[in-house]
Amino acid sequence: MLQKCQLTLCLALCLLLIQPLASFAVEEFKVSENGKGEQVWFEAEAFDDRDSEDVYKLGKGEKAVDPADGAFGDIVTNVGGQGWLLYTFDISRAGGKAGDWRFIGRLINPSNHSDWLWVLGDDGAKIPEVAPAFVRPDHIIFEENVPAWAWMRTGDFGQDGGTVNKLQDGENVMMIWTRQSSLQVQYDVFCWSSDLEYQPTDEDYEKADEKTLPVHPDGLLTTTWSRLKQ
Repeated sequence: MLQKCQLTLCLALCLLLIQPLASFAVEEFKVSENGKGEQVWFEAEAFDDRDSEDVYKLGKGEKAVDPADGAFGDIVTNVGGQGWLLYTFDISRAGGKAGDWRFIGRLINPSNHSDWLWVLGDDGAKIPEVAPAFVRPDHIIFEENVPAWAWMRTGDFGQDGGTVNKLQDGENVMMIWTRQSSLQVQYDVFCWSSDLEYQPTDEDYEKADEKTLPVHPDGLLTTTWSRLKQ
């Protein structure tokens, strides 16, 4: 009887451990090979974590703002205050390797209300609990006037800014931290490309291959455990 109880307890503990591992990553994404490299695409609302439900919110799903016509699904906007979004993605699912990749966003941003981008490995060895010491232009993204949906590949008025980052083989973690973003900003789809000169189009995103995570994605345990240790 004691052995049976111990076995039941062990199974319950395993389920508790497995559950967060299965959910800690962008689960639905797309991959493609365009230009001279690979791309990983995921929608902004597919974030893995956020510090608060009162800063970055879903446009339609949380009634923050109606998504502009032409959005792919829902959008993410900033209803006010300082906060962050976190995304985990695996470049190996697109056949990508470690090296310089460019971060690109499909967004609306009519008043150049920019944000900061932080990437695990390139900007620090541990996921930060408080805002890092960001520097312009090294970490700035989307400091551009974008009145209608557009794929923005620059960070600071035509310059790279924080868009080019060194990614690691396999799983990577990125965070968007508030700089100026507001209800005027609508984040729709994000793309990482190993071809730094690649310019996405809506058609490219629509034609990209849909992927889902394997049951036990490579590297997921490492990242999750590093967060638990914090």
